[in-house]
Amino acid sequence: MKQTALALLLSVALATPALAGPPLDGNYKSTDLGGSVLTGRYAESWLVPNGLLDPATTLNCASWDGATLGTQWRYYCGTMVAPAQLISDNLDVNGNGSRTYMKTFVGGYVWLDGAGPWGNGDPDYPGTLQSYVEFETIQYVAWDRVAAVTNVSSAAHFTGYSLSCMTFAVGNGAEVGSTDYGMTKPADYPDFMDANCNPIGTLGGWWDFIGITLSITGCTVPVEETTWGAVKAIYGE
Repeated sequence: MKQTALALLLSVALATPALAGPPLDGNYKSTDLGGSVLTGRYAESWLVPNGLLDPATTLNCASWDGATLGTQWRYYCGTMVAPAQLISDNLDVNGNGSRTYMKTFVGGYVWLDGAGPWGNGDPDYPGTLQSYVEFETIQYVAWDRVAAVTNVSSAAHFTGYSLSCMTFAVGNGAEVGSTDYGMTKPADYPDFMDANCNPIGTLGGWWDFIGITLSITGCTVPVEETTWGAVKAIYGE
């Protein structure tokens, strides 16, 4: 009986271990900060000209490796359900200066590639956005919008793991172009999406996304290693 139990345990110990598991906890920085997370690009679509502060504005953000979008991570389909909130107004009487707005997006999804630095055996890590808040500072000249930068923070829960398994991200955006300026979005920026996650939007702006820190917490459960000697001791060998 003792020999049978030892033979069974030995076969288990020698078997190839399963590699699948939740993403590895840690703080991962983008390449421009010296890390291994790709910087990104994103688009925001709106329904009417100059509607970037209006409800139904929808985001679509993806990693960019220099040739292909979305190979490492994506944040997409969050939608504003209320107008942006003005939190700072520095315009002078001639309409020169800046205004900062808080834009709150509801719903949406996150996706991380399992081959990323957080990889722990699963092919990918999808999830749902819990919050996505963007502080957008718009520069004006004679009341006309001419440029914008953003600071973004988000939180998401990974699907299929405990509720404590979360990812948090911060980053900075710089506006590259907008249909409001009479420009056409290049094909190598994410699609304009509508509130139903369909890539059919026609109006919006496109941005570069840099300075990213992606934090994963509550996902990896430490496993205590048991030596083969300890296993034998259980059976009195």
